[in-house]
Amino acid sequence: MDKSTQISESNVTDGVKIISYVANNKGNQELVQGSMWSGVDVVNHLAWQEIDKHIEASKEKVAAGRASCLHYYMTANQMDTSLLASYTRQSRWLVRLHMIPLCFNRLRSGTLGKYAEVFNVSQDDLIQGELKPPVYNQRAYEENPVD
Repeated sequence: MDKSTQISESNVTDGVKIISYVANNKGNQELVQGSMWSGVDVVNHLAWQEIDKHIEASKEKVAAGRASCLHYYMTANQMDTSLLASYTRQSRWLVRLHMIPLCFNRLRSGTLGKYAEVFNVSQDDLIQGELKPPVYNQRAYEENPVD
């Protein structure tokens, strides 16, 4: 793409700088700040919309009592049971079991501490079922709380 036809970047990157290669007037490649493909922004935007739908569905499951708050935190942080199991050094079946509210309510503080550390929340937040934003979005939440 030509340097003169650079397309401005949208807010999908949340302030992260994007660098692209473009051809300058002499035909040589050089680095330019900003995304050169508007298609990338469109696809990223659609992907984040889909992720937000999954997060909302997870919130509804937790509110209805069909899943523990671990389900929300896993969904919001784009994890599956295998990844969470590896982060907490537990087996996958144990993590799946902890997604059942009855089993989750019986967890010991050591296990809750593992989950709290991974999701960057307090054990009290997990016990009370408070649903905080994902780890990648907590900085924005702390600056402008929704409550």
